[in-house]
Amino acid sequence: MSTPQLLIPAGLLALLALPVIVLLHMRNTIPPPRPVPALRFWHLAAREQTDTTRFRRPPLTVLLLLHLLIAALLAIGLARPAVTGAWAGLVAPAEARHVIVLLDGSTSMGMTGGNIDAGERRYALARRAALAELDGLRQGDVATVLVLGTRTVTMGATDQAALARLRERLGETPAPGGRADLTGALVLARDLLLPGQRDEVVLITDGAVTADPGVVADLGAPVRLVLIGDPAAPPANVAVTGLSSRTAPGDATRSDLYARLGNFGTESVRTQVLVRTDGFEVRRDEVTLPPGGEPVELTWRLAPGVREVGVEVLTSDALPEDDRAALVLFQDSSLALEILLVSDLPGALQRALEVLPGARVTTVTSDEGEARAGGGFDLVVFERVAPPAVLPDAALLFVQPPPGSPFPTRGEMAAPGVTGVAADDPLLRGVDLAGLTFGPIPVYELASGQPPVVSAEAGPILFRSELEGRPAVTIGFDIEQSNIRQRVAFPILIANVVAELVPSGLPAAVPLGDPLVYQPGADTAGVSIDPPVGDPVTLPVPAADPRGTGAVAIAREVAFTDTGQPGSYAVAERGADGTILGGGRFVVNAGHPAESDPRPRPGLAETLATASGGDADPGRAGLNDLWPLFALAALAALSLEWLVTIFTRDGIVLGRGRGLRSLRPGRAGTVRS
Repeated sequence: MSTPQLLIPAGLLALLALPVIVLLHMRNTIPPPRPVPALRFWHLAAREQTDTTRFRRPPLTVLLLLHLLIAALLAIGLARPAVTGAWAGLVAPAEARHVIVLLDGSTSMGMTGGNIDAGERRYALARRAALAELDGLRQGDVATVLVLGTRTVTMGATDQAALARLRERLGETPAPGGRADLTGALVLARDLLLPGQRDEVVLITDGAVTADPGVVADLGAPVRLVLIGDPAAPPANVAVTGLSSRTAPGDATRSDLYARLGNFGTESVRTQVLVRTDGFEVRRDEVTLPPGGEPVELTWRLAPGVREVGVEVLTSDALPEDDRAALVLFQDSSLALEILLVSDLPGALQRALEVLPGARVTTVTSDEGEARAGGGFDLVVFERVAPPAVLPDAALLFVQPPPGSPFPTRGEMAAPGVTGVAADDPLLRGVDLAGLTFGPIPVYELASGQPPVVSAEAGPILFRSELEGRPAVTIGFDIEQSNIRQRVAFPILIANVVAELVPSGLPAAVPLGDPLVYQPGADTAGVSIDPPVGDPVTLPVPAADPRGTGAVAIAREVAFTDTGQPGSYAVAERGADGTILGGGRFVVNAGHPAESDPRPRPGLAETLATASGGDADPGRAGLNDLWPLFALAALAALSLEWLVTIFTRDGIVLGRGRGLRSLRPGRAGTVRS
């Protein structure tokens, strides 16, 4: 225990009460009690003033000593004596602490190996270290815990009961995964600092994070770094850090798969790479991965019609989750798709639209088209009908629009044949144009630099355009006068056109920690997302404004940010009454160039050391207030003084030179004189 210090020396001025107490005890105004044999003639006695005020020598009584002791204890308590060491567990700290714990819950904290016991992950150790930090807090201290990851989980406590609940909640909080934004967490911690308290920031991490030096320097509180794992001996880890696909050059029916692998250990690794398509193994290659995280890229040509592909590295390392990655090449989804078909004679086109997954087709005549096309649809189709002057706020599909608006024409082709085809165009994926016949087709004039997808000698047959910022596709021929309606190519063509105009919005894969942002169907009131771990989350979708513009689509986008857990996420679009309108899924892969690297980032400790303290008094750090002990002692002395006063009033007095003695009052009575 250190030498006591007085935090408020001015409190000793209260010791001036000691001579005042002595002076009051020297003043004698109350006669002592005297027993008398009878009170019969007492009232006839001459009244004489006997209680004259006079001073005497300070009486050495128990009450005087107790009064002096109480005043001395209170005066010393007001001066706030404080020590360090042995009294820390008995008394409160001299200055309340506010501890902000930044707990790294990113994907890299799920690693094992190194100096960590087999099977135990870094996050489990980090959580125990955070609980140990909370165990050191006492009454009056404040705790704030931020669990960092794809989302930041914030918890706090200001008293012992809340602190107990905080410990319980922290013990049950899983790692959110994803990437930890340490700079953003420090900005939040700066806003949480409490004036007049000793703020401390404790960062518990494996070191695989970075921070903005400017934010650290302006934090206003010191940062203590607690590293999980041995920075000098990080565990070895191999990961699939990237997976993507692109259409094969010259063959629109096939795709090329690109995978990026990384070895973050200190030695080369010879391993096998397994490729699966639609759940079946199709390739197994031997590959050597150099150390240090240098990426190795592999490429495979996929067969036509592949819907899903996965790549796996057959190895055993610190983070098994990033040894594999998947990609959805064809979204087998039925997300809600509201389609308005404006046609006076619907036929094959209506049937092709109605069989699309998740599609709800509303068919109206040309007389009703202008009124119904105002809004609330994802796709509006005009079959042999001119669009209204004010285009609907949706994607547009035209089937042989009349000459004039919106596409000028110059003449007509009587019975054209296909002479030009953009073979690698996504609109023609799986579409066989051989042997097709057409009826008369207007010769549409295209803007400069706008090549057709399918063309005849005199003009385009199938082409894209953009009208007032809205994507549009035009099928120049009359479907009912063409033999395409009798072929398999027709529903495939319609599906390709709709998929391009109104994409599902669900990507092939979402990078770890990146948000999913997509625009749901026009009739969707809420989107439910079921993650691989945890409870489903429902995101509200604002209602579409029929009078809105292109900005309405942006406003109706939903963003799901909790993508820190790898695996498959199910998506369901719901109507206003809660019914499921459609659904789909997307994949999140654990491999990431930063989160799969177990090595601490260089310079992290040096950067955090630049954090400065706040307005708390550094001289009081580690001191513990003794005033509660003095207050308790004063209370005990006050209780004793009360007991002495009670017994004295009942007949116990302090005799001269003989201490306490009992006086038995006479039967006739007792008087004071």
